[in-house]
Amino acid sequence: MQHDHFPITGLGPGTMLLATTGEIPVEWLAPGDRLITRDHGAQEVLHIVRLRRMPSGRALPPPIVFLPGEYGPGGKLSEKLRVAPGTRGLVKRAECELDFGTDEVLARFGDLTRRDEPRRDPTMGPLSYHLVVMRHHEIINAGSLWVESVDSEMAETLDLPDAVTRSTALFDTDARAPRRCLTRDEALLLRGRVPAELSLLDLLAA
Repeated sequence: MQHDHFPITGLGPGTMLLATTGEIPVEWLAPGDRLITRDHGAQEVLHIVRLRRMPSGRALPPPIVFLPGEYGPGGKLSEKLRVAPGTRGLVKRAECELDFGTDEVLARFGDLTRRDEPRRDPTMGPLSYHLVVMRHHEIINAGSLWVESVDSEMAETLDLPDAVTRSTALFDTDARAPRRCLTRDEALLLRGRVPAELSLLDLLAA
């Protein structure tokens, strides 16, 4: 699936996020809510950017769609999950150790999918992406999958309120990603190493 450099990350309509109060739809998420992260327990949401078009004015790229009943790393998915193709998911494979020196990496869903065309999703309605800004680049739980919050590169492109810019560490010179982030070429190399019959979901960490 081809998208120009995957400039947009984000979570699509209906995504359920794991918070301290339980699962909540991304549309209900508000600053001050605390999401469960992979590495640092409950962490506060500072801001949510809701995009309906690209910053250039072009239409948003269609999402990668996971359907209820498909098997993810934690078992059968119970909710439909839509993510922007530029969003990174947490991949855990022994093959990662060979090339990247670690068994867990972050890779863009659009780089890992073998689909040439997006799934048709007539129930979606108008597309919007929700970008979750936290103090650090975190790994959060969306629809039972581990995905990234806004990273430093994406944050640079967003028109964030001054108070959020002061509160987040994403703009610090020593800001770091929670895992190694694969380039497109690295993700394609990984995809070529794993057995062809494995789905995108089979690559993800539980």
